Amino acid sequence: MKLASTFALTAIAAAVSVLSALPAEALSVFRSTAPQFSQGLPATGVIDFETPAPGVYNTFNQDYGGATATGSNLRILPASVSANNYLRLKKQNGSNVTFTSDYKTWDSFGFLLRDATNNAGMNIVFSLVGGGSYSQTLSDLLGLSGPGNYFSFVAGAGDPTIESVTFSRLSGRIGIDDVAYRVVPTPALLPGIIGMGIAALKKRRDSEMDEAEAEATEA
Repeated sequence: MKLASTFALTAIAAAVSVLSALPAEALSVFRSTAPQFSQGLPATGVIDFETPAPGVYNTFNQDYGGATATGSNLRILPASVSANNYLRLKKQNGSNVTFTSDYKTWDSFGFLLRDATNNAGMNIVFSLVGGGSYSQTLSDLLGLSGPGNYFSFVAGAGDPTIESVTFSRLSGRIGIDDVAYRVVPTPALLPGIIGMGIAALKKRRDSEMDEAEAEATEA
């Protein structure tokens, strides 16, 4: 009984915590060699740009099974000897790409900077739940200390989550790869999660009542 009850109550508590989010002004940013998401939890999905085929895309729209990328004036470059295909923001005005979740919002988002010309410039804008936004420039990110060129953006406890992320080229050309994200529950999921917890408790209670009745009959 304790295990089932603990599981159900934990699910309810986790669901209720979704509603406790308060506005915040920024996301935490980390520079490392791989995604550095909070609490040691892994990414929900990673986009390695193996599709579509390498080539130039004046209009880009690709569903990667959990996240969709849309944009203009982009290029998929073929894999080199030691790496997969990757996405390049072309050296052309209006080169941009936006990543959105197919189902829910994200509490973490990251990407690997694959290449950038010396004069490369880029804006990254995060649209947050509730209408706010957070932005970074390529120069801001390259100014961070860290052992690699993987940049992770993380919403902490109580921070608004991420609805979409837009990369916009300002100058030069920039390549990105291994776009990772982590999905979080939304308030819309709360009734279902609570219902699961209540159902688990009821099932356990009914089972115990049946056992008690069986023991009484045998006695």
